[in-house]
Amino acid sequence: MELSAPIYELKRKAKQLRREKGLKHSEALNCIANEEGFTSWSLLIHKYEDQKPKPIVQDRVSFEINKLPLDVDFRAEAIEVANAAFERVFDGIEPNNPEMTRKLWNAEKHIDDDHFSPENLPIDSDYALSLIEAFMLSHVVGLATTADKMALGKD
Repeated sequence: MELSAPIYELKRKAKQLRREKGLKHSEALNCIANEEGFTSWSLLIHKYEDQKPKPIVQDRVSFEINKLPLDVDFRAEAIEVANAAFERVFDGIEPNNPEMTRKLWNAEKHIDDDHFSPENLPIDSDYALSLIEAFMLSHVVGLATTADKMALGKD
């Protein structure tokens, strides 16, 4: 299934349609879904979610992180977790400047510079991954706020 635009753009289009035609939010979403070839927004989202690649879940044993830089495999896993968490939060908050917010997102920098630091060590690897997800909302809101300021020329 190929959509005409990313989900966040379709949501934005529905919001605009709602304002222009005085529709209920759900009615506007369903109109957009109809344009995309679906009978309802919930079916569009269901099909979209079914086709998204699922992260590979591997059985692994938790370990203690005692030093930096991170192990290459764990760093890759942390970046994957960060990207997945970013997408969930990004879809949920629907930023005003989505393209600029995406440009500001850098998973590698977030993991290497923002998330792991010597003063936080030692830390359990599973706990560290859970913290990436736990603090992603505030990080993405910060990126969206920065994007809004940049769009207004207040950088």
